[in-house]
Amino acid sequence: MYSRIVSVLFYMFFTCVIFNPQVSGVTLYFYLVIPFFDPDFWRFLSATVRRWSGPLVIAIAVSMLGSPSAAARVLSIAICIGYLMYTMDRRINYLHYWMGINIVFAMLQFTLYYTDRSLSWQLGPTQLAQTIWGQYATKTFTNFFEIFYFARVSGFSREAGFFSSLLMSSLILYLMTEKVKKKMVALYLLGLFIGFSKSSMLLFIFAALYPFRHTLRTVHPLVILVAFMGAVSMFGVFLADHSFFGSQTFAHRFAGYPFLFDARLEDLLLGLNAQDVLKHYLYLPYIHLVQGEAIAGVPFAGLPASVAEMGLFSALLLFGVVAFTASDGFVMLLVLLITSTVSMTTVTSFVPIAYVILYWPRFAAYRGERMQQAANGFSGMAFNRLRRARMSRAFLSPGLETSLSVRDASVHDATRTRFESSKRLGRWRR
Repeated sequence: MYSRIVSVLFYMFFTCVIFNPQVSGVTLYFYLVIPFFDPDFWRFLSATVRRWSGPLVIAIAVSMLGSPSAAARVLSIAICIGYLMYTMDRRINYLHYWMGINIVFAMLQFTLYYTDRSLSWQLGPTQLAQTIWGQYATKTFTNFFEIFYFARVSGFSREAGFFSSLLMSSLILYLMTEKVKKKMVALYLLGLFIGFSKSSMLLFIFAALYPFRHTLRTVHPLVILVAFMGAVSMFGVFLADHSFFGSQTFAHRFAGYPFLFDARLEDLLLGLNAQDVLKHYLYLPYIHLVQGEAIAGVPFAGLPASVAEMGLFSALLLFGVVAFTASDGFVMLLVLLITSTVSMTTVTSFVPIAYVILYWPRFAAYRGERMQQAANGFSGMAFNRLRRARMSRAFLSPGLETSLSVRDASVHDATRTRFESSKRLGRWRR
């Protein structure tokens, strides 16, 4: 019961980001601390440490070379990944329950937008965060406005775009790891409709890629990473040649790719912050389109955001660690798409979920091996008891010997049945 309470609190703060305060411009994510109040989580980490410690140490070390802040975020993401997998392994995962609560609240915002718009805005993320935390409210944006004649809302997320990304990543994780229920899928689709954003388009990309998942899984994740970066770079350069058609949205998401070709080599190697971009590269036409984002500290998104912050050498090493630890090419492509609107080291909820998608096939295989070993151990114990019973059959009556054989056989069958049932429930859905 205690572990379940901790899990409920974790997923509340994890999915309802506005419940976390902000101090001196830094959001204090409670969900990074809550998992350590569960002793079983500590035991889970110690039991699996040999699986994750090496890659994590390398990722933190290469991030530290370029940006201590990035290294801290990598560690924070690792905590989230570990706890998400722990709760999924223990079957105390409340992610989708809390996403359902978010969607229901978003439906209330959506309805009030047409019936009582002022109350709808009062229930928006900005007003709610300020009501809860006052001057320590986390940074939010109540961007309720109509797209295609329908309003978009944000639930308990910072703003509609983040809500859409959270919905999309959670839905993909649900489809890949859970026993799919039509009602839950319909609820997610409703949430994506009322929280419509550019991130929602990922649903159509995912649907288009899904039939080719088996082919993509045979491609090494590093090849997927290089191909993705090359293709998006060409697209970004094309858009830059046309000044991104005057769109700030396109500029923010793709301007980082042509910037990698326009920036000075020493700036790429050492990294540069948003102020440096505005100071030295404002002569580039597309930088004017992202000037507002640069003032806010995030001029670029996706892979170029990490390159600009960490420097080319550290960023490429980190990308390499992610690619070589990824389960397969299909999930690698999904992660690149999910994180295309932010940096790969962003701590906000949907990024750790993306990494769980990235590593879940390997974790599912590891869990299956562990269950197989446990089943074999129980079977071996039953076999030894059966053998000892047969060795002493000279001292037993025939009726008692038969009873022992039937009992040990039933223990073996029950153990195998439990293992097969667990394997079906936790399988990687192909």
